[in-house]
Amino acid sequence: MCGENGSKCKEYLTIVTLADRISTKRTTCNSLFEIQFGQQAILPIDIKTNTYLAIEWNKLSITEELLEARTIQIVAKEETRLAAAGKLRDSRQKSVQYLDKKMAHRLRNPLELGDLVLVYNKLLESQWGLLFKNHWNGPYRVINQINNGPYELEALDGTKLTIKFAASHIKRFVPVERKFNQVQSQKMKAVNKFKMKSQYWRENKLNKMNMSDIGKVLNCNGGDSIKWGGGCSIPYHEYQFQAYQ
Repeated sequence: MCGENGSKCKEYLTIVTLADRISTKRTTCNSLFEIQFGQQAILPIDIKTNTYLAIEWNKLSITEELLEARTIQIVAKEETRLAAAGKLRDSRQKSVQYLDKKMAHRLRNPLELGDLVLVYNKLLESQWGLLFKNHWNGPYRVINQINNGPYELEALDGTKLTIKFAASHIKRFVPVERKFNQVQSQKMKAVNKFKMKSQYWRENKLNKMNMSDIGKVLNCNGGDSIKWGGGCSIPYHEYQFQAYQ
């Protein structure tokens, strides 16, 4: 419409702006014109064909009727604004719920004062391309959060940074020792869970079966060894001792 280089943008700017203002929005179910003036926009075709938007004004003959109609219009405008505000509030709430549900796996615990964080350097994204793939700088220490919004940070030597950072531009920094301890803890939990399942199997399953049934269930290879799903095998007499110990 405006050409490849946008040279005709000035010609269509007024038309596009009018079309946007009289179009019904999804969030409010009203047009901007209707919220502002309390009724739908009267187009030239409405006046020419005497639609319901224009014909009612032709019936007004005295000042009292005109004032009454205008009063009703003003009251309706306030009701329209309140209804539009309620619909907009509900629409935003649904958007927040949808985003929280979609991004639930990325939600994190709130940052506390004194936590170490890394800061995303957006300048490297456009200036250096793939030269610096790691765009995170730091670590820095959190010293304040302004009205549950941006964070104020300081360097490890206590120098306060002049720039405030949004929550989406920082992430928690985990030292190597702490990360190693977390991995070890997760590993021990997995091992303990496996031991509990193995003990439950021995106590509640194997002790109630004879050895021929065990060989059938575990794919016994000729009675010499027992094959597991992963391809490894153990001597049959060793598993018999483990099962009944």
